[in-house]
Amino acid sequence: MKKLLLACIVAAASLSAADAQNFPNQTIKIIVPFTPGGSNDVVAREIAQGLQTRLNQTAVVENRPGGGGTIAYQFVAKSPADGHTLLIAPASFTMGPHLSKKQLYHPVKEFAAINLVADVPFVMVVPASLPVKSVQEFIALAKSSPKKLTFGSVGQGTPQHLAGELFKMSAGVDMIHVPFRGATAVLPDLIAGRIDMFIGAVNSLLELIADGKLKALATSSTKRILSLPDVPTMAEVGLPEVQIGSGVGLVAPAGTPAETIALLNREIAAIIADKGFHERMAKIGVDVVGTTAADYAKFLADDYAKWGKVVKAAGIEPQ
Repeated sequence: MKKLLLACIVAAASLSAADAQNFPNQTIKIIVPFTPGGSNDVVAREIAQGLQTRLNQTAVVENRPGGGGTIAYQFVAKSPADGHTLLIAPASFTMGPHLSKKQLYHPVKEFAAINLVADVPFVMVVPASLPVKSVQEFIALAKSSPKKLTFGSVGQGTPQHLAGELFKMSAGVDMIHVPFRGATAVLPDLIAGRIDMFIGAVNSLLELIADGKLKALATSSTKRILSLPDVPTMAEVGLPEVQIGSGVGLVAPAGTPAETIALLNREIAAIIADKGFHERMAKIGVDVVGTTAADYAKFLADDYAKWGKVVKAAGIEPQ
């Protein structure tokens, strides 16, 4: 019996290796958990075009929005682990499981990391009328007025909400969360000073910052961003743990052969190293990143653990 079991394991491993060597042998699908047009979709289409050219195989993007991303996540998790079905994983990918009573998917156990392709940095902004010029001054104001200052988000449990909660935890301040139905609703109240702070994607806030309607106090990126060179990072103002962005990574179903993951990582690295790719991403406010598969796997695991702690500390009840 033991010999038979060993033979089956060896045969399965040999088949997996053979499949990896023949990859790709059918259309590559990149699943996007949002409707067309956003930064995640744009990145996915760039990668699909690059893979099609480099691997001489058809590569397409499929948009599967709904369920806070879970429709797309579950579809990919249950797809054959052969590298032909990939997922664009956004920031909310590692947050979602902590916000649901039922474990609908596991971002670490059910997926194999390939590459963290890009990131849309988040920036902390306040109304132009708020009498603060730095994060330190904002923290001082918040501590002198506990439970009086407010921060907005685009909805309960969104990256913008959890970013605000992470800031509260790290800065040791007590603020009131005010959820809105999307960015188009939160920004008018922010500009008018009806809410005091917002942490959101920089590409949606740049014009308002440039026009002087909002003040940028800090970015949540690991280094200063080109579009806001005079704005310090959270690490520079003493809050290094406040790191959040709209990460755009690629993952495959768990069990995808290591050889296939390595090949995809190399090809994607070559695609995003192109100068034209960098220029096109810069136009939509996206920073090109690029990692090894192992580094991206660690990033996902660390992010998953971090947001679990934030959700618990903030007292957010899973729905």
